[in-house]
Amino acid sequence: MVSFFIRFVMPTILLFGGCSIGLSDGSLVYLSPEDASILLEEGVGTLLNSDAEVVIVDPRPTWSYGKAHIQGAINIPFGRLGVQSWRLDDAGVIIVAGETHNDSVAIAMSKRLMKLGFSDVRTLRGGLTGWEAAGNAVVTPE
Repeated sequence: MVSFFIRFVMPTILLFGGCSIGLSDGSLVYLSPEDASILLEEGVGTLLNSDAEVVIVDPRPTWSYGKAHIQGAINIPFGRLGVQSWRLDDAGVIIVAGETHNDSVAIAMSKRLMKLGFSDVRTLRGGLTGWEAAGNAVVTPE
């Protein structure tokens, strides 16, 4: 019975069901803090929208964003992306910046944005801590 399952049932499932076409970590584009800073200074336009802008998205909870965030970043907590994705409609490049290097929330946000159809999504290497360590401005409460 097990032999029948392995020889016939499993190949049939794989043949008709296919493999997952989900996004893997290999689908992500990472950006160093230095490259992100240059991109923010130069801006970006697209062929279809010359007013397209570079947007930094901070996917952390609002309370964490309030403690410190990258200057100019907009806060869209990961759990609220479905109702706030309209805020990114005019973005040319979206840079997702989490808390630290390999931040699971930033990675999940980047993948979700790509699944929603945003074409130029990049993940900031090192997140907020990497940005600050590179000497870039961070907003903190006074």
